[in-house]
Amino acid sequence: MCQSISIVAETAELTEKFQINQVLSYSSNRHERNTTESISVIIEEKNNRTLDDYRWGLVPFWAKDSVHMDSSELLQKPIFDRIVKKQRCIIPCSGFYLSRTEGKLTHRVKISMRSGTFAIAGLYDVFKPASGEEVRTCTMLMTAPNLMVAPYETRMPAILEPEDIDDWLKRDSRFPFELKAMLRPMDAMRMIAIPISTTRGDRVEFEAPRPKWI
Repeated sequence: MCQSISIVAETAELTEKFQINQVLSYSSNRHERNTTESISVIIEEKNNRTLDDYRWGLVPFWAKDSVHMDSSELLQKPIFDRIVKKQRCIIPCSGFYLSRTEGKLTHRVKISMRSGTFAIAGLYDVFKPASGEEVRTCTMLMTAPNLMVAPYETRMPAILEPEDIDDWLKRDSRFPFELKAMLRPMDAMRMIAIPISTTRGDRVEFEAPRPKWI
């Protein structure tokens, strides 16, 4: 599964691209943001779109933690009904990272859209633990992999088409089949995979030799 993402867009670019009305918190990061860390999320309430930081790993009232959710399972179970209908969000992203081991070598790639910053379908929840401090969390929705992602993972982030973003963010009671149609695999021809190496101590990312399956 996708365990890290990055977002390098400036605030002005995100505001224009996703029609954001309010920015509560945002920090672009040229390198990776990992699961359980804060990532940027866009939600819509009463026709007002807000950009803020949420913890990556959904903690709804009925679960302990969920970094990813399978879109096919999500839309079939009644327990998810409230959050699917009322608490959808998008996760703005410049790229997500995958890895594959071949022999003794582990190859990593950054997957991006050729068109630039994109939106991953997500869900969010807000809960108040015993400590009393409100915690905002989110999860990334996954779908079947396309030809680019398949050599690395059995699922990939559900990337929304630009024309589906408005409908995804609306807090309504759309039928599951309408939502599921938005969560199809992205066309691999519209994406690019960049082989990378990462020196985690210095958080340095650079292009590495291209493995034979890319």
